[in-house]
Amino acid sequence: MTTNRAVIATLIVLLGLGVIMRVLALEIDGHNGDVRVTASWAERMAEVGPWRFYDGSGSIYPALLYPLWALGALLDGSALDTAIKGFSIPFDVAVGLLLFGVLWRTGARWAALAATGLYVLNPAAVLAGPVWGQLDSAGTLPYLGALVVSAAGRHGPAGSLAVIAALVKPQFGLVVLPVLGVAFIHARRIGDLAPVARALGGMVLTSVIVFASVALDPIRYIGLLGETAARQPSTSLNAFNPWGLLVGFKVPDEPYVGIGTLLLAIGVIGALSGLRRRPDLAVVMAVGAALVLAFYFLPTRVHERYLFPAIALLAPFAVAGRAPLLAYVGLSGAFAASLLYALHETTPFTLPEPLASWVTSGGGVWTIGLVLIGSAAAWAWLLLVRRPRLPDGSHVPES
Repeated sequence: MTTNRAVIATLIVLLGLGVIMRVLALEIDGHNGDVRVTASWAERMAEVGPWRFYDGSGSIYPALLYPLWALGALLDGSALDTAIKGFSIPFDVAVGLLLFGVLWRTGARWAALAATGLYVLNPAAVLAGPVWGQLDSAGTLPYLGALVVSAAGRHGPAGSLAVIAALVKPQFGLVVLPVLGVAFIHARRIGDLAPVARALGGMVLTSVIVFASVALDPIRYIGLLGETAARQPSTSLNAFNPWGLLVGFKVPDEPYVGIGTLLLAIGVIGALSGLRRRPDLAVVMAVGAALVLAFYFLPTRVHERYLFPAIALLAPFAVAGRAPLLAYVGLSGAFAASLLYALHETTPFTLPEPLASWVTSGGGVWTIGLVLIGSAAAWAWLLLVRRPRLPDGSHVPES
């Protein structure tokens, strides 16, 4: 009992430190343009309500509109902008609590704390959220949740969470693939399509609820996605993947988009092949993380923050041994550095010298990119070639 109290007390301290870091970061200038766009959605929801919102807006994040409506109704001006920047904070806390719960149930209580700390104190999470003003943690929460409940055999809720993740931000829709994959595996094992039906039913029901609540039809939504994808036909939008390093950032991608799409298809198939093992929690989470890595490193038209879910999904694996911990530190550190580059180059955020000169130099860009790619390759080996493992109560970290 004393140990449990110590663990819970430490958890509260960790979450409190994470919140303090984020509140302090709100004062740092980030992507004011992104913040104002999101604030304009909140204001429009407050002005015309959900049924008329899409008469004059093209937001592709319909699942975020209702919480934004509350902010728009309560706040305006600079107070609303600050609230938008801080909107990721409760989602970060919730992700931390979910990570803690995932390992707590295995009996790995101190490992649960370590995994939570790796995420909530991660500089990349702070940079992408309260500094930048983006809401990637809002999509990471249902993404992670869908994987957890899918591994537990709760296919209906997993389907619902997968759709919520997709409708928070489309890139999080990748989680639909392992959710359906696990349902098919369970259906084949029991000789009954009920798991697949439940997963699809959860997806359809949730889609209908979200779309109907804002008077948006799926055909128009697909059109909005297409327009958004066509708006920035570039090799890399400050994502430090091979396209960004070898071709350059924001270079027209017409000669490369086909190759990138093919590589992504191969990467997705490779990631889903991890389900060939018994789809327990470690395997399902590993496949979800591998899909994020494939989506960031293989296609063109990738934004700098598309790697974000990986820092949450990989945290529980990182505390299982020295090798995964090194891979996690490398990935997180290089991801944070890549976000500093993107912030410095595209927003009012400025880095002090000589850090600014190094981060934006050819040597700095290649160093960050190679560390990211090397760390991702290590994770691909750990997750897909070796059997992925989460710590349990008796586990002693090893290499």
